[in-house]
Amino acid sequence: MSARTNRGNQHEQYEFINGNLPVGFKELYELSLYNTLAHRELQSRDNWHSYHIIRRDKKNAIASIHFCVKKGVAHSPYAAPFGFFELWSETPASLLFDFIAYYESELRNLCTKRIVIKSYPESYHTHSHNLISVLFFNHHYIISNAELGASLSIDKDLFTDRIDPWEKRKLKQALKAKLRFEVIPNRNIKKVYQFIRACRNERGYAISMSLTQLVKTIQKLDRYFHCFGVYDEDQLIAASICVRESKNNLYNFYSAHGKESDSLSPIVFLISELYTWCQHNRIKLLDLGTSALGGIPNFSLIDFKLRLGASPTMKLTFEKELK
Repeated sequence: MSARTNRGNQHEQYEFINGNLPVGFKELYELSLYNTLAHRELQSRDNWHSYHIIRRDKKNAIASIHFCVKKGVAHSPYAAPFGFFELWSETPASLLFDFIAYYESELRNLCTKRIVIKSYPESYHTHSHNLISVLFFNHHYIISNAELGASLSIDKDLFTDRIDPWEKRKLKQALKAKLRFEVIPNRNIKKVYQFIRACRNERGYAISMSLTQLVKTIQKLDRYFHCFGVYDEDQLIAASICVRESKNNLYNFYSAHGKESDSLSPIVFLISELYTWCQHNRIKLLDLGTSALGGIPNFSLIDFKLRLGASPTMKLTFEKELK
């Protein structure tokens, strides 16, 4: 089903549609990993409903959003760090405002009672994140959850020029101990996962994915995942599993180190090397993730990330009851 916009001649060249994009149409935005068909099928094998703003004469799409509808609730995403809109940077705000009303009407036709949308961190696309947030408020969405995270912008500066003097001393200590950083092939994911899980268990932290789930995901989306390790001689003392969510963003999904290596501060060394790896791979943002304990910000962990030169960022979940 499709619909013209509600603003007459102002945007008459644009059209709202649901389902797959017509054959031959090009998206004027980069799809983040979690909104790709491959990842959505990992989240849920069915019940997906996609909505787009298209221009037929140009054969392109300027915005899209995907929902998995189950038990009367429309989720974006169903099981991923975020879903939210994919958006061409020049999409008019008035068009987006009408688009929200359009997909809400379509979801009502599916007997949807509630919409839940989890945004990407605000630092990914600050302009569009803030624009959409205001439009959601205009459409009477509420914020049901707010998470505090930290993102490290990647530029030509040296990592040592970005960090707090205390963390710089820790980094010098790690370099003096001759710690070694390595890229670990994804075929060794079981070893890396088990190491990280053991470290988190040691500190009383849970891990969100099972090994089976992670292996299944990497088997289907191998090129998006990258594993890294820090070694003291031949012993693995810190590790990270990262996700390249888009061309410009690397997400430090899981990282950990054992208590016995606390004195070496291997995580500071690890982040330093990830920063350099991002520079070499033309990545603009290293997402250090959200930090919470029992729904409350883990302030000591947030402070640590900020001392590494990261900036605080918010990640919001929007909800609306449909009547």
